[in-house]
Amino acid sequence: MSERGLEIKVGILVTVTVALLVMFVLLLGDFSMSSGSEILLDVETSAALKPGAPVKIAGVPAGRVVDVDYRGGELDPAVGRPVFVRVTLRVDDDKLATLRRDARFYITNQGVLGEKYVEIEPVSHEGPVAQPGEVFEGEPPMRLEIMASDAGRVLSSIAGVLRRNEQAIEDIIVDTSATMKIVKRAVGRADALLADNSPKIGEVIDQLLVVEAEVKALAASAREVLGDGREIRAALDNVAALSSELRRAVGPVVRQVRGTLDKYATLAITGQALVADAQAKAESTLAGIAQVIDDAKTVTGRIRDGRGTVGALLSDQEMYDDIREMMKDLKRHPWKFIWKE
Repeated sequence: MSERGLEIKVGILVTVTVALLVMFVLLLGDFSMSSGSEILLDVETSAALKPGAPVKIAGVPAGRVVDVDYRGGELDPAVGRPVFVRVTLRVDDDKLATLRRDARFYITNQGVLGEKYVEIEPVSHEGPVAQPGEVFEGEPPMRLEIMASDAGRVLSSIAGVLRRNEQAIEDIIVDTSATMKIVKRAVGRADALLADNSPKIGEVIDQLLVVEAEVKALAASAREVLGDGREIRAALDNVAALSSELRRAVGPVVRQVRGTLDKYATLAITGQALVADAQAKAESTLAGIAQVIDDAKTVTGRIRDGRGTVGALLSDQEMYDDIREMMKDLKRHPWKFIWKE
């Protein structure tokens, strides 16, 4: 082999090696031939996400992570909330044009223990389109170490509860065992009862079958009598119409009866007033009559006692005799009324 041929081979080898190196750098580095726009993602933790990590939309590569910036809970006036970690994403323009503002962002793994990347999950195909420079809020990632820690705390709490209630749990187990024994005995008795009364149970089932057949026959007869229900519906319609007519006819009568009752109530009130007035007048008249009777009793008593002119006349026997003789004389000689002798 000549020296020139060796140089040519070495040159070809170096050229191929440099080309492969450049190719690997382009493939593994943050280089993209397509144009893209940046959007921002706010998350509580980066979950070990690094610049250069892939960005996928619905599992399809759509860009790269440009920067991961820790803000420490600083309030961002533009979004009105504290920001702990802000991730800058470069997304291909053709992919960004299909992304909506209600899309979900979260950090996940490529496989179980693979590289971290940002997954974008579209929610709807309607709504405003995401714009370059827009800020999105990501969902917290599921971290295995945090889940394991939470599971450990839950298991520790359960173990503590079991230790504190060990006696109560033993009592529950004992009671449950006793209950199961009782249930077992009850089931045995039920089995024995069913075995002893199996003929009667068969008879009861036969009777139930007969009753079922009779019910079916009765239903068929009722179906034949009622038909398709048109007559019943017509009767119900007639009843409804009659009820409406009765309601319309009874309404004026009810109003008249109410008016009459109101008049009677007014008359009753007036009659009560008249009765009360008559009662008052009767009581006053009775009081006057009682007074007259008392006066008559007084006058009669005075006459009986011979007091006063009339009493003196009636109580004097001589005067009584003279008047009697005079009356007899006047009857015998009535002309003495005209002149005296």
